[in-house]
Amino acid sequence: MGQHSIHRWGQRLLFSRRFRTGRTLHNRYRILGPLGAGTYGFAYLCEDLQEGRRAVLKASAPTRGGRAKAVSVRRWETEALSQLDHPGIPKLYDLFDCGGTPCFTMELVEGDSLDALLFREGRRFTEEETLDLAGRLLPIIGTVHATGWVHRDISIANVMLVGDQVRLIDFGLARPFPTDTTFGQTPDDLEPDWPSFTRLKRQLHPAADLYALGHLLLFLLYSTYNPGDEADGPSDKYRAPSGWEEELTLTEGTRQLLRRLLLTEEAYSGVPELQADLERLRRPRHQ
Repeated sequence: MGQHSIHRWGQRLLFSRRFRTGRTLHNRYRILGPLGAGTYGFAYLCEDLQEGRRAVLKASAPTRGGRAKAVSVRRWETEALSQLDHPGIPKLYDLFDCGGTPCFTMELVEGDSLDALLFREGRRFTEEETLDLAGRLLPIIGTVHATGWVHRDISIANVMLVGDQVRLIDFGLARPFPTDTTFGQTPDDLEPDWPSFTRLKRQLHPAADLYALGHLLLFLLYSTYNPGDEADGPSDKYRAPSGWEEELTLTEGTRQLLRRLLLTEEAYSGVPELQADLERLRRPRHQ
């Protein structure tokens, strides 16, 4: 077991005690159970005893960097949530420390992630449904960029459907971007061994989110792909975009849109230009 694996195991043991189910933290939040763990910390379902509502409690505990990194992780995510005002983005509730661990609570989004819909429920997305979802997600991304932030982790795990509403969650990697930044510059939080796909979508530039959106759309479109000799349903392995043009049957307008998102042709200048293209593609379908 490597050093980081041992460290992560120790964190999980510590957190299983400190954040155990049934415990009340900050004289207010009763832990109902774990929601998940990631590179930068742990998430729990909790009951806000003061407000009488369920919420998400996030405890910042990155695998590297110690408390200074944990404080930084919480600061960026909570600043993003406090500045972004859109019904598709969770609301920030409270900030506090628990045993030296930076924590905060936020709105619970009760729905299904695209990840769960694809792989747990076997949901398939047609080209029309994929473009429709992109059209509903794009105003949220536009709000993020217009407020001066970039999400940097748009994926099927972080986009949720709540009825017919689209929500964007997990702003743990969100950062403000300088207005003079150039796409392709290397942010100081990138790991040297990350693959090129990850490095591109972690750039401190709005184009990084549009690039990630292109991959998300491909993931949805591949849900209807059936190569014949494989099982029905979406693959559990992400397909590199190099072969999608041969494998997917799409209209030329959608192909052009994907090429620009995936940076194989001239990139979109921003959300407004992409939104105009999407509206042109969707309009004939709704007339």
